[in-house]
Amino acid sequence: PSGGIQVTVGGRIIASSKQSITDMVAINPASTGRRRSTSTVGRIFLRFLISFLFVAFYTGVVKRQSKQPLLARNKTDDNMHIPANSKSASKDTAAAAAASPQKDWSHCLDAQPNLNITHADAGPRDKVKNPLWLPAYPTSLPEGYSNFLTELTGLSSASKLYYRSSKTLKRCHNLNLKSGYDGVTCEIVHPIVPCKRPSPSAQAANFGNVVLVALRNPLTAFPSYQQEKAEKYHNAKEQVTKEEWISFRDQYVGNSTHSPLFQEWKEFILEWRNMDKYHVAMYLAHEEWADETKGVALVTKFARVLREEGFPIQYHTDDLACLWHKNILQSAIQKKKKHEDEGRYVAEYTEQQKNFLAAELRKFSSELDNTRPGDDQLKDILTRYSADFK
Repeated sequence: PSGGIQVTVGGRIIASSKQSITDMVAINPASTGRRRSTSTVGRIFLRFLISFLFVAFYTGVVKRQSKQPLLARNKTDDNMHIPANSKSASKDTAAAAAASPQKDWSHCLDAQPNLNITHADAGPRDKVKNPLWLPAYPTSLPEGYSNFLTELTGLSSASKLYYRSSKTLKRCHNLNLKSGYDGVTCEIVHPIVPCKRPSPSAQAANFGNVVLVALRNPLTAFPSYQQEKAEKYHNAKEQVTKEEWISFRDQYVGNSTHSPLFQEWKEFILEWRNMDKYHVAMYLAHEEWADETKGVALVTKFARVLREEGFPIQYHTDDLACLWHKNILQSAIQKKKKHEDEGRYVAEYTEQQKNFLAAELRKFSSELDNTRPGDDQLKDILTRYSADFK
């Protein structure tokens, strides 16, 4: 009760806080009486007692702290919401965030207009509105394009593939449709897969005279093309090996004297640029789709072209960014993360091949004489593609 300490052995009091440690041990009835032995036992006992008291004290402090609120234990800076002892380390992070702020897309969570137009209640009443050609070099269109176009126009079958057919669908046309919109774009890879019977030129009566050409920088287009073929035709589940890429690259990208893959890429673009009865209204560069600045500009112009050609557009210009963010950017982000999680490597070229491709792109740009619609845009794209090889 007075705050003293008592030590007992076998239920008998052998010492109190008023006694010294030596006395505590000396009056122990179990002692042998030998002074040296008693001192040894006392020292051991003393060490044990001190250790016990230290552990008990520490445990009590930890338990008391664990009951305190988190903010009381880890004081934070109200402005930065970070531990106070990390304030100095966070200054660089805060400065970097201020220098390159992330765009706020929270407003895109609001419901967007969608009139859900169908063939039965929209479009020309007396005739069919034909789709537009969309020649697309393999892997040039972004994932999410089909959903994007469907929401943009309100048409359930806005995006079609030329090679898909059924009893009611052939060459991007609904055989039973008598009036209304027969889709918006018809994707095709001609002349990589030649379309001769009939050729696109021979089908001008069934398509709009405006063409949208999707292309991609050879820097990424060629390895992506190889990967796509491996997945489609060989059921590949993983990225092709580096050895397979190098073999494909050296055979088809080749060198300054023989490059069948680049020649095919160039001819694909020229085929549609020069095609009679059509004109290119827009070149859709793959790299611009997922760019936060260029992507919004691209879809804005894309929607304007479709509107001018008589297709319904369900979104105001100010809302197009949210539609793009939802269907295009988010898909690109998810795909990139998936590839990173899989540990995919970046396909590389030899220095000779990079120099050759850069030079060919510059040469291609110089050959365009601005005699065809879209040449200015194409030249700008080719210049950027060439610079990417440096």
